[in-house]
Amino acid sequence: MNSGATPIAQAAIARIREEYLGADRPWIVGFSGGKDSSALIRLVFEALRDTGEVTVPVAVVYCDTGVEIPVVSQLVAETLDGVALEAQRDGLPLSVHKAEPRLADRYFVKVLGRGYPPPTNKFRWCTDRLRIGPVQRVLSEVATEGSLVLLGVRRGESAERDRILERHELEKPFHFSQSGVASSTVFAPILDFAVEDVWETVVLMEKPSALDGRKLWRLYGNASGEECPLIREPTASPCGKGRFGCWTCTVVRKDEAVAGLVESGHGYLAPLLAYRDWLQAMRDDPSNRCARRRNGAPGPGPLTLAARREALRRLRTAERTSGLSLLRTDETRLIHRLWREDRGSAKYEAIV
Repeated sequence: MNSGATPIAQAAIARIREEYLGADRPWIVGFSGGKDSSALIRLVFEALRDTGEVTVPVAVVYCDTGVEIPVVSQLVAETLDGVALEAQRDGLPLSVHKAEPRLADRYFVKVLGRGYPPPTNKFRWCTDRLRIGPVQRVLSEVATEGSLVLLGVRRGESAERDRILERHELEKPFHFSQSGVASSTVFAPILDFAVEDVWETVVLMEKPSALDGRKLWRLYGNASGEECPLIREPTASPCGKGRFGCWTCTVVRKDEAVAGLVESGHGYLAPLLAYRDWLQAMRDDPSNRCARRRNGAPGPGPLTLAARREALRRLRTAERTSGLSLLRTDETRLIHRLWREDRGSAKYEAIV
């Protein structure tokens, strides 16, 4: 037994081990880099180490939207590389897979290239394009129909979440139906964990050693963050409030996670926070929007070319001042191609 495992963690390990020994379909473990999915990784890893026969493949899936908070995405990359090597060394059938949006669906291609307004509560186009779609494509490659999806879902996080969990709960304990995917089942081994149980699992358990629980603890303390949904959970809750997710997120009124990181010593993120705040204000200024939508219906329509050019200029400034690479070369090329298409388009001229 992994030293540092509390009684509730030991019960979860036993629960996962029993489920695995009876498994006849691939497992998918959703990982976002946050505390709940990190606790889940610890428990799954230990359960696999304690089973005599490990043959059913387990795929850990992480989605890199391309606009994750840099300090978080760096920690996640280091963690997943280490977990993959550790699993190989221990002879575990655990593989790591990274999902990414298609080039045409990447955040800056959509906003700067096509003129999509930065997301709002009423037009939250980002979740499906940046997270759900990419993950589903990876799942189609690594899983078969009816795979078991393991998520770090817990009761008690909110009254609304508890109500939806109850609505999707199956007869088998810790199991739920998955919204929109009748053939798959969600297994939630840490359903009964309190926040304290999660942190004790993350910080005190030793395996996999590539997961630095104390570093994650400090990061949360600095950011006061929550993790952003990866695979569509039974609750289907969007990213919101204080969370670890996209640094460009304009669904929330204020990005408390990045603000907290800046205040705690990650000052190089300040230009990203300023850019995100500018995006939100720019989006809400009617002068930056076309009068009509691209289908000709009354607006507000896409961002004007002038607004998009200014958004790119400011993004380049944020890159220089932060020292971070924020825009890929292939994204830049596609953005300029989309601008050329609009400049020469009678349809675009008709909606400006």
